[in-house]
Amino acid sequence: MGVVTWTGAMDWKLKAALTGAAVLMVMAVMRWGGRRTAGLAAALPIITAPTLGWLSHESSVAFAVEAAIGSVAACAMLAAFALCYARAARVGGAFAALLAGLAGAALTALPAEWASGQLVDALAVAFLGCALARAAMPDEPVVAQGRPASPLSMGAVACVASVISLIAASIGPSIGGFATGLVSSLPLITGAVAMAEHATAGHRAAGRFLSGYVGGLFGKAMFGCVFAVLAPLTGAPLALLSGCLAAALMSALQWRLGPLEAMAAPAP
Repeated sequence: MGVVTWTGAMDWKLKAALTGAAVLMVMAVMRWGGRRTAGLAAALPIITAPTLGWLSHESSVAFAVEAAIGSVAACAMLAAFALCYARAARVGGAFAALLAGLAGAALTALPAEWASGQLVDALAVAFLGCALARAAMPDEPVVAQGRPASPLSMGAVACVASVISLIAASIGPSIGGFATGLVSSLPLITGAVAMAEHATAGHRAAGRFLSGYVGGLFGKAMFGCVFAVLAPLTGAPLALLSGCLAAALMSALQWRLGPLEAMAAPAP
């Protein structure tokens, strides 16, 4: 009994350590970037990927695929959250903007849940939602960059991501694939960063961060799509690696589009 308990404790510690390390690696990359780059990085599947890995290991690849499709559909909800927050931030404070963002996400929950039954539907809803949100995002000017995040705050974000991933993996089989994908995609970190930027540097700073985040959601949706297609054929590890590469390539494309948008924008 003692051996089983010790092994289980070590398993949970390993999960938390690996998830936290993945988040810290991404945070380190985005630490010295601008707000749009930080938004792109925040949209990467830094919580979803570990969650799918644990689900594949502890439940089944089939259930992990179901959760991956749910995470793809949830991208439409995340895009609605970012759009509503950015719009509301122009006329209200951080808390009011957060409530508006959550309301926007709630309004798109039913279409996202409907689309989560099939990968093609989920991908179509995700890309349509992200495209509409990106087109409607306010065009905010560049705001002076504040101090980079401290190692302590980066560690706090990593700990939060670890906890969310572990909770999603542990309760996943009892709440269903869509709910698991949604829990692993909750914009807790994104919302916290947006509120911090809003409070310290104004709504324009939060808007630029969320604009990058919406662009990064295309990569997040591609990650879930690639995983759902490859996992039954190649197994979870290779599917996770391929999905992460697809997300990185899509995010790099979105990053390249940023300067083009800035050049095309009319002068103030």
